[in-house]
Amino acid sequence: MDALESFCYWSLSDWTGESAIPSELFFGGLGLFTKNGIPKASFYALTLLRRLSNLCIGQGPGWYATKVRDTSCEEFQIMLYNYRHFSHLYALGERFDMTFTDRYTPFSPEQSMDTDISLTDLPEGSYAVREISIGRKAGSAFDRWVSMGAVELEPDELINLEGHSRPSITKYTVHTKNGVLKLDIMLEMLEVKLIMLHRIKEPA
Repeated sequence: MDALESFCYWSLSDWTGESAIPSELFFGGLGLFTKNGIPKASFYALTLLRRLSNLCIGQGPGWYATKVRDTSCEEFQIMLYNYRHFSHLYALGERFDMTFTDRYTPFSPEQSMDTDISLTDLPEGSYAVREISIGRKAGSAFDRWVSMGAVELEPDELINLEGHSRPSITKYTVHTKNGVLKLDIMLEMLEVKLIMLHRIKEPA
């Protein structure tokens, strides 16, 4: 992490390539945006990475935690991801159980992930929590398009698609107990969550 100043993604938009652009809205392009500018889940994933702070406080399979380097600032960010690798048959080129609109069969059976988070040695008090989630239910323009019928959309329907393809946001408050703050987070298969916490200052 500390060896890089930044990194970039190869293709910004699907509007690229050496051959004619297919007529379909989703055709397997590698861009962060569709050919008409609708952000894909990969774009939103990069925006979540940008919210991580500059001090790593821990990492492991499926999680990465940071905080603001200023010791007087109680702000934390925890990235959770339920990564599942595609099947061996899919890796060999077998696509017999995948269709144009059902792209998740190479990852079956679906496996959710229950994550217990404990932050220790914290000042006693209340913490505001903000969860930003990207998955099949939110943050994925493709899955939203499939739920709309997977057909060609009118201009006003494309606006609706973009508006309903953003990550979901949940906010709540938790309290420390003996300096420990605990969270129980459930992730569906291939879901990504950014958990942002900051201490709520008591009025003087």
